Amino acid sequence: MGLFSFYLGYRKGRRRAERRAERDAWCADDAVDEDVCDNCGYRESQHSDEGLCPDYGN
Repeated sequence: MGLFSFYLGYRKGRRRAERRAERDAWCADDAVDEDVCDNCGYRESQHSDEGLCPDYGN
């Protein structure tokens, strides 16, 4: 019974690691496709509808 429980835990951990790796790869690909502003360095999606650079109180 102990070996079977260990095997189930191992399998669950391996699947979790695979899903996490896939999610991280998808997020990394998504971030690369985003355009970056030459003026402020923030992503274009963070700008206002008028195209103004964001001001986060720096």
